[in-house]
Amino acid sequence: MRAYDFDALWKAVRKGPLHPVYYLYGDEELLKDEAVRNLLAAGVEEATRDFNLDRRRAPELAADDFHALVHTPPMMAARRAVVITEVEFLLQKKAKAQALRTAVLAYARQASPETLLVLVQSAGEKPDPAIAKLAQEVALEPLAPHRLARWIVREAEKAHVALDDGATAHLLATVGSDLPSLAAEIAKLASAVEGRVATADDVADLVGVRHGETLFDFVDAVTGRRGVVAAEMAPRLLEAPGVTAVRLVATLSTALVGVALARAFLDEGVSHGAVEGRLLGTMKDARLWGLRDFRFEAERWARDAAQWTLAELDAAIAELFRADRRLKHTTVAGAVEILQEALLTMAGQAAGAA
Repeated sequence: MRAYDFDALWKAVRKGPLHPVYYLYGDEELLKDEAVRNLLAAGVEEATRDFNLDRRRAPELAADDFHALVHTPPMMAARRAVVITEVEFLLQKKAKAQALRTAVLAYARQASPETLLVLVQSAGEKPDPAIAKLAQEVALEPLAPHRLARWIVREAEKAHVALDDGATAHLLATVGSDLPSLAAEIAKLASAVEGRVATADDVADLVGVRHGETLFDFVDAVTGRRGVVAAEMAPRLLEAPGVTAVRLVATLSTALVGVALARAFLDEGVSHGAVEGRLLGTMKDARLWGLRDFRFEAERWARDAAQWTLAELDAAIAELFRADRRLKHTTVAGAVEILQEALLTMAGQAAGAA
């Protein structure tokens, strides 16, 4: 079956009917939790859910336990549900894991319409092709920029707060694509504005990051070769929710690799317009996350590439790699100092911040 993403699952669940077995995988844990809630809301009557819902971890299940769970008839309802997490356990070579996997696959081939089975795999694990073939796949990866904005609006509606376009854009620019952090900030925003429409200024007051000092402004300063400006922004950015030095380095690395690709195309004699098209295709194929609108990023990278040579970009990326290793493996200097030192080195400054 064709794999659903979060939006496709949402539409299919509302339209019905439900599949007997769903297999959720991908790196976005918050979306998995939300998908499970949506499936349970549609599949099991709330009044009887205490009797008709079982949640288990795969490592704690034996094959006989699983058999009993999925073949127990519902009580006073048309359907019951079984949610099993950490199903990557089934790919282990242990006899218990293999026996459980055999039982799951056998059941999925002839699943009962009276049981809704939801299999949830942890982030960072590759999907099991055998399970995917027999279940309705749901791939829950980080959201692309346009879908992320829609998620913010939907989350705000759940929190009973309305956001204007500026508030949505500033949330994206300051908090980024970290869904748990976005959800937390939206909840706080709902309390702060007390029923009125939230604006970009409201978000700035809450998050502590003003317009011109956001994550994207920081990235633009680096790719635009204004490293000193970026270094001055770093301490304030690191006070924002969900923002860490490691995340800033990772975001910068993605942007500089994109600029380097644009520079390589330009050096090959590709026209500026064609470079943007190639970059756009690369971003879509690579399914890059945490960016702004792909077309906007392509335009930005192609423009900023004119200010760099490939050798300079290679050196800048290497400097970020060194900063990343220091941030993850040393406590000699603070995160701000390590990040500022890297930025100033990239800018050609003799003196570091540490």
